[in-house]
Amino acid sequence: MQKTSLVILVTGIVALGMWGIGDYMAHQGEEYGDVTSGQSIAEQTCLRCHTKFEGDPLPDPNVTTAPALASFGQRWPLENLEEALAEGITVSHDNMTMPEFSFTPETIADLLSYMEQLTTEANQQANK
Repeated sequence: MQKTSLVILVTGIVALGMWGIGDYMAHQGEEYGDVTSGQSIAEQTCLRCHTKFEGDPLPDPNVTTAPALASFGQRWPLENLEEALAEGITVSHDNMTMPEFSFTPETIADLLSYMEQLTTEANQQANK
């Protein structure tokens, strides 16, 4: 009886492990973020210079070339920003150096989820 129980237990553990590996492989490299947290992060950091959408009033009149957050996802895959956000982006707008921000993998996922939402909204507006 114990041997049969042990075999069933081990089989169950292996099956769960294989399911977990399969699930991981299906989502490898993906991070799921919280849009609301991402919006908060953007409001505290990015939206001091950037706008949400092209044509929105600029938050800082001294910065005129900072692209809208929604435009990032229209230009390239947002996951391309993961490494830059993790290492610190060094970009200048209007001869002003962008501040260095410290992001964790979780805050990066949150911010990119919010930016993805903005991109979707901008694309929907463009298709009307």
